[in-house]
Amino acid sequence: MYKLFKRSHIPGLFEVQVSGACDTGIARDHNEDAIAIQEDDGRGYHLSIVCDGMGGHSAGEVASALAVGVIGDFIATNFGRADPDVLLREAFSRAGQAIDDQAAHNPNAHGMGCTCVAVLGIRERLWVAHAGDSRAYRFRADAAEQITTDHTMVQELVEQGLLTPAQAANHPYRGRISRCLGHGKAKSDADVNEVELGKGDNILICSDGLSDVVTVEELMALVGQRDVRDASRRLIEAANKAGGPDNISAIVMRRVV
Repeated sequence: MYKLFKRSHIPGLFEVQVSGACDTGIARDHNEDAIAIQEDDGRGYHLSIVCDGMGGHSAGEVASALAVGVIGDFIATNFGRADPDVLLREAFSRAGQAIDDQAAHNPNAHGMGCTCVAVLGIRERLWVAHAGDSRAYRFRADAAEQITTDHTMVQELVEQGLLTPAQAANHPYRGRISRCLGHGKAKSDADVNEVELGKGDNILICSDGLSDVVTVEELMALVGQRDVRDASRRLIEAANKAGGPDNISAIVMRRVV
């Protein structure tokens, strides 16, 4: 397991603490997930990213690492030049194209891609972008809200009224995604939602290695414990206790001031 912890702080006004962790899990022998936390560099923003690679050993991990790097670099270079949602959509598009370009020059990486969820925060506003089934949640007091909607074929059936959410949760094809970065789908648009980060709110972004095996109620309880620094570690441990069938990534952010 590797962990990250950073904070975005405006003295006397605003502070967000962020912790992240990524783990191979129990059942897998390599890790295709990647995470990043980009701290405030004085321009008043923070960025967190979780990517879940696909394409097998030496391909999925390349895709997720490439996406994290491209998105982070693009936001850092272009922050302030466009609205946050525009920046995120363009960053996702460029990451998808970069993955496809690399796959085109490497026969062993054919079809590689990744899901991705990223949060760009500016004071009390967050812009949450995603492609695939990596998720974002907001936990506020006793309420849990899933901010993102999975880009999967099963979720599309739910939206069409052909499956109930309960049936979808146990469907054998629930992991078949309908949108991602790369995998020949670089032009797929990211969905972007704008949400408020209130004092005491917790935001969780994660790969499906966590959300598939730990209930929302347990996620909320683990995230809401006092020490933000250890929140991501607690989540990884819960997923591994539930069998750890996949790679596991989690980033937790909390507004403390």
